[in-house]
Amino acid sequence: MKKFWFVSGQLVEVQRYINVPMRWCEQYPARERRELWLSTTGGHDIKLVVHSREMPARRGHRVTALLLGETLVGLHNASTGKQANFIRADPPRLWRRCDAVVVATLLIASAAAFAFVAWSALMIGLPLALLYPPLLMSARFTWRCRTRAQVDRALEIVKGQAATQPQLRRVK
Repeated sequence: MKKFWFVSGQLVEVQRYINVPMRWCEQYPARERRELWLSTTGGHDIKLVVHSREMPARRGHRVTALLLGETLVGLHNASTGKQANFIRADPPRLWRRCDAVVVATLLIASAAAFAFVAWSALMIGLPLALLYPPLLMSARFTWRCRTRAQVDRALEIVKGQAATQPQLRRVK
């Protein structure tokens, strides 16, 4: 199971932006990005960013944010009792533009190796290029399903603790 961190506090600011990918390989399933500023009782302000259309909290609400590394994956609103699993909220991005470049590169490399070496290079490179997309997409889908279930379990733990100690903690 992954190690989740969560931080509790009051939402000071919630801003909504429209996603405009900066690099050619960036693609977000949600066309929106939210920036949250969370103020803890220790006086720290924390900026969290999530690419999702769903947001169960507004300014002034007491929330607990669930983090996987530096990525916001879940949010429990103690003021309203609502929660959001951001892994579950938007459709998965299983195929990316840069994956097409990898497949094209594998095909070109296997054709070049066939031209200069022998049939064996084509017999290895062609199946590798054809199996890469389904294997990659199934691995991403499996990771997403496992992470989604783990975030649901961690949100239940957070809901049970109900943000009684508002500092950074780790959830197993």
